Amino acid sequence: MGVAFALFTSIALGLLAVVVFYQMITNFQPGKNKIQKDLRQMKAEIQPWYSELVPWEKGELELLSLNQINKTSKKRIVTKSKGIFTSIYHEPMIAYSLKKYVAPGVNALLYARTAQHEFVYRIKARGVEIMIDEQKIGTLKKNGAFYSARKNKLLAQVNRDSDALLLPVIIKDKEVANIVNPKKTSKTNPRAFEFVSNMEKEEETFFLSLAILELVQREL
Repeated sequence: MGVAFALFTSIALGLLAVVVFYQMITNFQPGKNKIQKDLRQMKAEIQPWYSELVPWEKGELELLSLNQINKTSKKRIVTKSKGIFTSIYHEPMIAYSLKKYVAPGVNALLYARTAQHEFVYRIKARGVEIMIDEQKIGTLKKNGAFYSARKNKLLAQVNRDSDALLLPVIIKDKEVANIVNPKKTSKTNPRAFEFVSNMEKEEETFFLSLAILELVQREL
């Protein structure tokens, strides 16, 4: 009996080691096919939340808060997190799913969705590629400079100082808003943005694409 149990245990541990090794290999520096597969899974995971998201009207960015509902985070071989950012009135506004891969540096995939738009972020050490509604917009560098995808033109600048309470965002030489650092605010129902200036609808969507990335990364 003891020999049989020891043999069974050895086989089980061997299979577990194979599974762990496979998970590490497939999630280490993932290629394009792996990224697309994971993106489809991430979309499917938060799809039940889509119908709950409240549509935004132009000029309502100030309603977004740092509060979240349905927030979960699992840290195993890879880290998976998801949740919904709500308005200051506790209405669901942004759903997101994040997956961090096995890597010596930063390597992750982030998908976010509002009632009107979807955002995809391929996060690497050299920068973050951002897509809005399946169109590649550009790359956000580590220093906070955002360059367009086509002409590699500087479009925006984000203050990524980890110790600052407010993170200014400049678009086309104009400071459009400040992102509130979730780890620095002490308010019970904090707004996500402060000092929001008047923006065109397209500028609001562009600003939101940068803000979602900062909010999710700093929240986790």
